[in-house]
Amino acid sequence: MAGRTMVKMLTADDFFPEGDVEKLRDCISASNFVPCAYGQELHNFNMIYPDIEVIFRNVLGERVTVDQKTSGVFRKPYNNAIHYEACQSLDEWCFFIALEKTVVNFWHHIDPDSIGDLQVSEERDARAGVDYNFKNLFEWKIHTNITLEPNQGLFFRPWLFHSLESGLVQYYRLTADPKYRVLVMGLPGSSKRSIAEKLHERIPDSNLLHSIDIREQKQDLNFDEDGQMRQCHRLLRMARQSDSQVTIVNMTTPIPRMREILNPDFLILVDGGDLESYEDLKELYEAPEVYDYKLTDDSDEEIENIIKRIQTKRI
Repeated sequence: MAGRTMVKMLTADDFFPEGDVEKLRDCISASNFVPCAYGQELHNFNMIYPDIEVIFRNVLGERVTVDQKTSGVFRKPYNNAIHYEACQSLDEWCFFIALEKTVVNFWHHIDPDSIGDLQVSEERDARAGVDYNFKNLFEWKIHTNITLEPNQGLFFRPWLFHSLESGLVQYYRLTADPKYRVLVMGLPGSSKRSIAEKLHERIPDSNLLHSIDIREQKQDLNFDEDGQMRQCHRLLRMARQSDSQVTIVNMTTPIPRMREILNPDFLILVDGGDLESYEDLKELYEAPEVYDYKLTDDSDEEIENIIKRIQTKRI
């Protein structure tokens, strides 16, 4: 935890495909922007790419959730209006992608008693709960600035005091996704249901999601690729919204991209079962090459081995 929070900002290039920034900027710039807390925003318009969380996770090296309500917005910031953005966790991130050239400034607050003297910067940030006068620039000093060219992005912690110069940007807010996920996958007819239930019994504060049961409850029995992906996102939401710290997912997950999206902390591959009777699965199923544990039965010995491996990996 401490090691991750030491990283306060990261830059990224080429967020949009080549040529898309110019097209998007020309389209968005002529739209109706309305005033908001940090500038002007395109009202009620959040453009979020599917599976963008996989990309963010690969860049940051940690699992995050895109806040759907505040992310994907297009913003024209007030020129160098200093502020910070409230957060619930030290693992949260903000991300700006520039559609026009801009400069991001990071600020230190100066102790008012030192103004006109040595201008001593106070080594505090928004986590300290300070109440500063953001409009009096004499109380502030820039300690870092970063120029962003179109299609360059910047990840930074929301509790850093910051401002942007005028220039169209897209904004994302990323929250921590710390809950533990165990995926039990395999073909229909394997013992994965029994394995998942035995793990649920032995892992304290765990939640169990049987994919087929949830499909039946939702009356969604479409097993083509669209149906598989829809169910994958549904189970991910349920795991994140669970009050339990550990969620066990029992799901075939035939498509590698589904396993990327679920991003389990521990993946169990169960051998056996029947593929021939399921035409949709025959076309889609790709067994994983990398997994944490592989087994064929739900014996107590195997379950105990899995529990030990999970406990070791969680330390």
